[in-house]
Formats: sequence, structure tokens, C-alpha cells
Amino acid sequence: MSTEAETRNKDQRKLTRVSIPDHPQIFDVHSDAVVGQLVNLSIEGMMMMSPSQVKPGTLLQLRIPLYCCERNIEVLVGVESLWCDNADESGVCWTGFQIIDISPEHHEIISTLVND
Repeated sequence: MSTEAETRNKDQRKLTRVSIPDHPQIFDVHSDAVVGQLVNLSIEGMMMMSPSQVKPGTLLQLRIPLYCCERNIEVLVGVESLWCDNADESGVCWTGFQIIDISPEHHEIISTLVND
């Protein structure tokens, strides 16, 4: 990720974010296609790495397999892309999302992951 993007992301982050081990794949709910891999997560957003760009303003319904409370759980979220850094030399695009739709149960799971 570029230095400019890192600075912007740090300035915009007001909530705790946690890195997610093994970068689980993220799936589009409607097509079941893999859209990227989860890099980090907060109670209001997430960052994804992917081989293709996601334009700011794009709305997606995603399914994210996570490990929490000693079990595997699939969290469903509606998100909006806020920014996307074009692919760097490695061919990876970095996209920041705001969570705009989530069930109370799945919100609690993310809260547990972030705050533990």
C-alpha cells in the first residue's frame, strides 16, 4: 500500500481495527464468487485486498467466514466501498469499506473479535 494511502487510513481511523489471521476469503452473497481477502476489521468497517479494483461507492453484500468464540461463523454484511488504491507492483488492490447493514448477532461477533 502506498505511503499516502497509509497516512490517509490512519487519519480516518477512529475505531480499533484488528488484523485477521490467514486473510479469509470474502464472498459475494449473490454470486458466491470470491471478491477478495479480509485484511482487517473494525465494528464499522473493513479493508480487503483483491486482484481487481472496487470503485468507491460500490455497494456489496458479503459473506465472511470468521473464527470466533471457538467456532467457525459466517458473518453477512452489506458494505459500501469508500476508497480503493490501485494495484501496486504485486498486483494487489486495497479497498476500504464501511459496514452499512449487519444483523445485531453478526455485529456482536465482530465486536467480540475487535475487542478481545
